[in-house]
Amino acid sequence: MNSIVSQEKKWLLAEKYSGIQSNEYEAECKLLEAGVPVAYLIGNIEFLGCHIDLSSKPLIPRAETEYWVDIFIKRQKEKYSETELRNLELLDIFAGSGCIGIACATHLQSHVTIGELQEQNIKQILQNTSHNKCITNTDLFRSDVFSDIPKKAYDYVLANPPYIDAAREEVVQSSVLDNEDHVALFAPEQGLLFVYQLIDESAEYLKTGGEIWIEFDPWQTDLIDQYLKNKPQWSHTYLQDQYKKDRVLILTKNS
Repeated sequence: MNSIVSQEKKWLLAEKYSGIQSNEYEAECKLLEAGVPVAYLIGNIEFLGCHIDLSSKPLIPRAETEYWVDIFIKRQKEKYSETELRNLELLDIFAGSGCIGIACATHLQSHVTIGELQEQNIKQILQNTSHNKCITNTDLFRSDVFSDIPKKAYDYVLANPPYIDAAREEVVQSSVLDNEDHVALFAPEQGLLFVYQLIDESAEYLKTGGEIWIEFDPWQTDLIDQYLKNKPQWSHTYLQDQYKKDRVLILTKNS
């Protein structure tokens, strides 16, 4: 038996069935063997200590995303006082399950605007903000990128857009292709359509000196560098993930 599947069966048994084997558990083990993600079978996942329900089948939060959001939160705690943190305005766009915005709202107590397009995920985010007791410092908008986001100056914009190049589909695990939402995974223009849109449009939504953090695929670094050559409104740097690969583009709005 695949060692990963074996571990996932143990996780499923402990998390969902309290260690008690049953016919339902055995049936879900067969689904695991067929490639269904264990997080969908359990129905939730922990993200930086927050309970993220996945009933609507949003994109499953990745460890790489959790890694950089943790760094973001720690940097803000080092930079600002508790009072200053509460006064920050954050925007989580392409929110999916809402995990990024919810983690920031929970750990920073900042005000977080959350933007997501798909209706089933909107309902899921409302459930997750309520469960994590951060509904009072979050606002949720159904929005196609920035189309229905309140136009104000945010301190930070955080984005995990679709960024996989459809031409590189063969590098994506079959369990992901068969079970997760392709709309949340793939994008045109070598996967960079929405990254470019964020580069072009997000300055209008940031204070001078504000930052946007954008997750992307490590192989896209050179393409992003080329695109930023004639964008004087930005200074930029990259944050590496836990595997020492470029994972997040950090843009700072120049005056």
